[in-house]
Amino acid sequence: MLDILVYLYESFRMAELAPDRDALEKRLFAAGFEESQINATLDWFAHLSDSATHPRLAQAHLRHYAPEELERLNEACRTELAFLVSAEILDPESREWVISGLMQLGGEDIEPDHVRWMTLIVLWSRGLIEHFTHLEEMLLNHEPGRLH
Repeated sequence: MLDILVYLYESFRMAELAPDRDALEKRLFAAGFEESQINATLDWFAHLSDSATHPRLAQAHLRHYAPEELERLNEACRTELAFLVSAEILDPESREWVISGLMQLGGEDIEPDHVRWMTLIVLWSRGLIEHFTHLEEMLLNHEPGRLH
């Protein structure tokens, strides 16, 4: 899933410029992605793009993880998420979408790098990135705990 999302991010710098779903499916299939992965990813992505903001999330700054989230998201990933929220890169709702996306990843181990990529994808798809290059460099080339 993350490979497909990164491909979309790198191919379409503005989410609204992406072609319709049928054209995207064909392009992703031609790029070598599996049909089942394409469908699952595009379903998740469409839900993300179409979702409405939940008013209670604006006040949800403390996050308690479900047992299955604790199992998949190691301490380094949870620390990265907390850091991104405290640095005001992720708002609580975007954090939930990042966690949702991470939980959708296959059986692979989830690393802090996955958290950073999923953050970029979520912010990009929600139209919350104004300066792609700056945020991309900050997120993908920083040392843990330092964004300055």
